[in-house]
Amino acid sequence: MQIQLWRRKNKEETKHNLYIRYRVNQNRAKVETLKLWEWVNPTEEVQIRHNKSVKKAYEEILRRTKDDIENNRININIKNKKKSTFKDDFIKYSKIDNKEAIYKFIKSQYDDIDSRNTSEINRDYLLSIKEKIETNISEKKIKNATASKYWSDLKKGLRELNEQKLCDYPNLGSIKNSKEKRHQVVLSKNELNKINNIKSKKLIEIKNAFLFASICGIKIRELSKMRWSDIKKEKGGDYALNYKKKQILVSKEIRKIMGKRKSEKKLIFNLPTNKSTTSKIFNKMIKESGLNKKIRMGDAIHTFARNLYKETKNIYLISSYLEHKSIEITKSKYNYMEEDTYLIENNLLRDNSLTRHKFKRGKLFKKGRLLSYKQDTL
Repeated sequence: MQIQLWRRKNKEETKHNLYIRYRVNQNRAKVETLKLWEWVNPTEEVQIRHNKSVKKAYEEILRRTKDDIENNRININIKNKKKSTFKDDFIKYSKIDNKEAIYKFIKSQYDDIDSRNTSEINRDYLLSIKEKIETNISEKKIKNATASKYWSDLKKGLRELNEQKLCDYPNLGSIKNSKEKRHQVVLSKNELNKINNIKSKKLIEIKNAFLFASICGIKIRELSKMRWSDIKKEKGGDYALNYKKKQILVSKEIRKIMGKRKSEKKLIFNLPTNKSTTSKIFNKMIKESGLNKKIRMGDAIHTFARNLYKETKNIYLISSYLEHKSIEITKSKYNYMEEDTYLIENNLLRDNSLTRHKFKRGKLFKKGRLLSYKQDTL
């Protein structure tokens, strides 16, 4: 048995914490703290004296320990480390709520994992599981959304095992989405009016938020954060809505969608904080309206974009307003939009029944052929 001094740096990498290491072979060793530390790079006289004093102490401890072992005064018991299965460690150390369901899913895709020890779980092995999952998605044996969620949670669990020093954390990518792009739904004026005619009080908040989003182009998740302090009445009778670094002028008609004004700190649209609950209420609203289309909340923005482009033919304006980093992103989302044709003379998003929409302040882009709100939209 070898008796060794073992050093480990602290987080700041300024000090060494000192340990005594009893080493039998490469696979069998035991470490105990000496409750001593030394400076990594001593420069001051006090630090140098400290290190000299610590050196005398640990050299004496090592000498006595070796002597005690040689003369059988102490016995160091080094147990062989018991190998644990990946299943046991994942269930024990993962802090994820649905860890049993995650493991069950991975096993359903690659049942060999049940016989694997944690030490055997490496990057190559996990990549083979990932490839199998992606193959099953492409063959439509499993849903992409489910697989992506479980795979993401599995990686969280692996990080926690890594923190326990049970395995290395492999750098793994996300599950590739082989699903076809969903067809965007653009709602007509009549379809928006059907939603507007819903009378249920339980659906009024989500209804108003959806209508407002389809007219003003602000995502519902952003609308859910807005408070009454964000909207002020202008001298001309319209209202100014502060949204991030922009200011949106809202007509009296659109202002009615928001309902009766409340105290400054109150939310304009009182939507559930839980995304799943919001989706359920939204689906009830679509069912109540009698629309047969598979409409999602994001279709409010697609409706806004289509109407704005129809009115202006200005892809730069739309790209900036939807906060895309470039018009290439806008083109990829809306392949009917072109960059070489746009009109800048009319008011934006003018609808006979619902809207009069203007923009105020701010530049469209920092690079490229740029327009400004003031010059091109007012």
